[in-house]
Amino acid sequence: MKIYLANFKTKPMDITANFNNALLELDRCIEQGCDAIIYPAGCLIGTQAGILRDAGWFRICCNMKIAEIYRKAAEHGICVVADITDEKTAESRPQIKGISSESFKRMEICGFKTAVAKSRHMFFDSIRDLCHGTDVVFINWMEKGVAGQKYLLTETLKAISEKYGTTFVLNTAGKGYSTHPDFYMQIMGVIQGGEANVFYGFGHDKYCPSVFEIEKPSLKYVPEETTQFCGMINSSCDSNTSESLHFREMADFPVCYNQNPLIPANVPEEFYCLDLFDMQCEALANRLTNINCKNVVLNLSGGLDSTMALLVCVNTFDMLGLDRKGLHIFTQPGFGTSRTTKGLAHDLCDGFGLELTTIDITETCRAALLSIGHDGVTADVTFENVQARTRTMNALNLANHLNAIMVGTGDLSEIALGFSTFGGDQIASYNVNSCVSKTVMRTMLGYLVELDKFSCVKEAVINVLTIPVSPELVPHGGEIKQKTEDILAPYKLIDFFIYCTVVTKIPPKGIVFWALQVFKDEFSEEYIREKLKMFYRKFAVGQFKRSCSPECADITHVNLNGENRSFASDGSTDIFLSNM
Repeated sequence: MKIYLANFKTKPMDITANFNNALLELDRCIEQGCDAIIYPAGCLIGTQAGILRDAGWFRICCNMKIAEIYRKAAEHGICVVADITDEKTAESRPQIKGISSESFKRMEICGFKTAVAKSRHMFFDSIRDLCHGTDVVFINWMEKGVAGQKYLLTETLKAISEKYGTTFVLNTAGKGYSTHPDFYMQIMGVIQGGEANVFYGFGHDKYCPSVFEIEKPSLKYVPEETTQFCGMINSSCDSNTSESLHFREMADFPVCYNQNPLIPANVPEEFYCLDLFDMQCEALANRLTNINCKNVVLNLSGGLDSTMALLVCVNTFDMLGLDRKGLHIFTQPGFGTSRTTKGLAHDLCDGFGLELTTIDITETCRAALLSIGHDGVTADVTFENVQARTRTMNALNLANHLNAIMVGTGDLSEIALGFSTFGGDQIASYNVNSCVSKTVMRTMLGYLVELDKFSCVKEAVINVLTIPVSPELVPHGGEIKQKTEDILAPYKLIDFFIYCTVVTKIPPKGIVFWALQVFKDEFSEEYIREKLKMFYRKFAVGQFKRSCSPECADITHVNLNGENRSFASDGSTDIFLSNM
């Protein structure tokens, strides 16, 4: 059987253009003499329907386009796997020829018994029934992607394929899809007999074939055996039945209490870090192409977060084939900028061959302080925040002037504690670091500098990793005076609190207990309790900043955007403090 995997760039909500591209893919399928064509779910709209979810006219519009594809394919004897919009739920569901109301649509194609499940959850809940007597299973759902998930999904399907002899053909959604808040993971290829011939859609320069030849598999389904693939995608088998394989969200990574728990234990560390970086770049690439933007403004401080953002921007531009001249990098020294970070910002840009423009904000900030009655000298919170707001104002104005977007650099650790200036570095056109904590970022950069494409900045990045994290907002003698980890707590402890609070959701007493086990040689119980109280207070108060954060892609299992990860910013923290 010859399968064609439709692979075109979807423009969110541009149904006409997407439909025309879908027809072009069908023409190529016909030219190649294929027997079936697989479209990724949601390829006509490239996003969730949002306010159009329950709009009947919208559903009809989408389904009419799909029906036209069915008709044209039928004229050439080609089977189609594509999603139609369900009348009751207004959600896209993948089907063969779009005429099924069963749990799975089954059809014989060229002597192969094929099936397609309507959704990921239905697939993993019904593995036994789905694979029974089935040669080929088509997978084309919209998979919400987070770092490491494609590794886990691929490994799980390899194990299932080897167990049952079933072949899996994948064409999951993602290419060009909207990247806020959900990020959709693209996997194309075939998994057969425990071997994977798959291609991941990160990187616009990566080759991915469209046509795959499927050989008749040798079924070896054994109904009485228990199917267990625990440890892959953290799925678990119901102890009371051999028929049920439960698929859990990536948020349910195996509990792992260590000094860097935000990197999942069931994914190789290097794979996870490089995968996360690829997803940061793919998300930014989608955003730029979807809004037809070829310019980016970035504030480069020479610190950890802006260094990561710079690597993401450079790699994204190279991926898209854009001229690096479209990267407008600025450094804006103020009252507290050190010689060290200023020098590192220059080293990073020199390594990439980028121009670094300096805008000294000291006089602007002093004038702003004096205009509101501040003495312009006292290093209080107003003195600090006016610098952050001035930098952001300049960057946003430059973005308007240069027809660009301003890329934000704030990371998960800062977002959790609200450790940013409201109306300052908390704002951006699009944020690339919002799902990445400080400890994860440090680990990622260690792997990234070993890649050939970043060898030109390896020394500079290593130097960034050796300096303390600092907001650099108070005067000093030219060197770093403020150290964030002295002000708050060591970031490995903060990130441990984030993991326990957001992922495992254990009670405060449990956090204290596990922190003592993990950090027993570093922090006392008194210190852990003190910093945990600080964390809860800042986590609660910082919600008003998270509520109006810039758009970003949800690409890890820990993201504080959205109602399900929020906490009332005017709520009491007694519920936490009374349970310590």
